[in-house]
Amino acid sequence: MTYHHGNLRQTLLDHAAEIIAEDGIEGLSLRALAREIGVSHSAPARHFKDKQALLAALATEAHEKLTRFINKAANDAGDDPVARYNAMGKATIRFSLDQPAYFKAVQNPEVYQRASEELRSAHEAYLETVKEAAAAAHEAGWNSDEETMTLFTFSTAAAHGTAILFSRMFQTGTFTNTDLLALGEKVIDLVVPPHSSLCKPKGE
Repeated sequence: MTYHHGNLRQTLLDHAAEIIAEDGIEGLSLRALAREIGVSHSAPARHFKDKQALLAALATEAHEKLTRFINKAANDAGDDPVARYNAMGKATIRFSLDQPAYFKAVQNPEVYQRASEELRSAHEAYLETVKEAAAAAHEAGWNSDEETMTLFTFSTAAAHGTAILFSRMFQTGTFTNTDLLALGEKVIDLVVPPHSSLCKPKGE
């Protein structure tokens, strides 16, 4: 890949995502990144002072992408709040499979050690989106005997935990010949019903 003109910052982010998808975050370096896209080794420093800054920018973009992705899934699911929240959980797993580098950037703890204000804002916006959807599903009858925060925590852990499990265990052969998306969707259906009509009445 050779860089000719255009948005160097975005080119660096896009190619960094490709490297992470193939080799993991540990395989990423600014010097190697510059060499592979055909710019001087100092060129990336105009946009990212170090690898941590690049990862933070990648994670910021990942949160924004993920938020748009789950919102689209919710809108496609219609007006039922439970169906919308179910769709958001499934979309989280689908995002991790379709955009593995961005999902890894979101999950990497190193990224948050020196998080930028933009990253914090993107992260908070994502969490608020999920919390609001969880509250709406709860109000519509999903586990109405439980507290909203408990449900938000449980469902978010299920969606992200499943996605992380898939990404970490895929190379071990554990999921050989397994349709990961179909399996992930079944997991979400165990946590959040596909429709409010399947919710149990309060007290049962």
